[in-house]
Order: sequence, then C-alpha cells, then structure tokens
Amino acid sequence: MLVTAIVALAMGLPVTAQAHADGLYGRYLVVGRIEQAYLDTGGPGTWGNPTMSEAAAANGGRFQRFAKDTSFYWNPRVSYGVAHQVGGAIRAKWAALNWERGALGYPVNNEQGHQESSTPGARSNDFQGGVIFWSAPTGAHPVWGEILNKWVRAGATKSSFGLPVGDEYRIGTRYAQNFQQGTILWP
Repeated sequence: MLVTAIVALAMGLPVTAQAHADGLYGRYLVVGRIEQAYLDTGGPGTWGNPTMSEAAAANGGRFQRFAKDTSFYWNPRVSYGVAHQVGGAIRAKWAALNWERGALGYPVNNEQGHQESSTPGARSNDFQGGVIFWSAPTGAHPVWGEILNKWVRAGATKSSFGLPVGDEYRIGTRYAQNFQQGTILWP
C-alpha cells in the first residue's frame, strides 16, 4: 500500500485511504465500533467468535454476544461512541438489573481488575449509573447513588469497607449496603 501511495503521489494521482472491511468471524460479521472494541481487546483469541449478528439495544444502541461469555455494547451518545465489553458474572448481574434499560444504563468502560483490592481477583465494570464489582468470595453486586459516593470517598476497593457482599436494600426510610467489613447507610 505504501509503495502504491508513493507512486500515485509522484504521478500526481489522488491517494485514497484503504477501506476498512468488516470482519467475518465464524458465521457472523462484526462491524464498526463493536468490531473496533472487539479487536482492540483481544478479538477471537480472547472473546471467541460472535454467537449472533449485531442487534438493536435501547436508546439507539447496539450489542453483540460472543462465545466466551461476553458481549459488547455501543451507543453513539455514551462514552464518546466507544463500544465496551461486559462479561461473566458482571454481565449476568447487569442482565438481572434489566441490561442497558435498567438503572445502570450502558457500560462506560471494559471489565477491569483491581490489584489494589484486599480481595485477589476483584473485577468491575463502570456503567452510566454506577458500577458492578465481582470477586469469587463476594459475588457480583452493583454499587450506585449515594452509597457509591460514600464508598468512593472512603477509598472504594482500598477502603476499610472492602468489596460489596450484597445488593443495596432498604431499612425503613434509609438505604443500606453490606460490604466485607461493614455497612454503608444513606441518608
């Protein structure tokens, strides 16, 4: 391609960028922003081939599932139009909370590890409306709203609270969430 461009420039011909072709992985195409995120995070070797065609998601978004228990979600008005991966137990918890249609909304980053956590193997995904944390001993639990704000101010995964061990619940007029080393209440 480089040699062709140099020859074209020397002859005064226009040079056009090489077109990007959507990829066929197994039986299904992976296209656009989802393909970009899929390939940037490891592609077929990490996530396997798609198990379905890209499909519509809420509010103008798109998603696609892959063989190794993961999906990529994209919305042009979320996270600057970048697609993000959600997988495993975090994805299952997000599904139980009504996917992108629920209080968490769309993912705004890919699943990430937390080496600074006192719990080895801790992982999370950030969403528009909160975060889901997972570890083998604690399971997957969302943290959002004022409880999330209090936990972050205390140091989040580095705090004396540790990771969430249950979902948020009500106590009378207050909200509470249990963590490894205590409970956060609001208000």
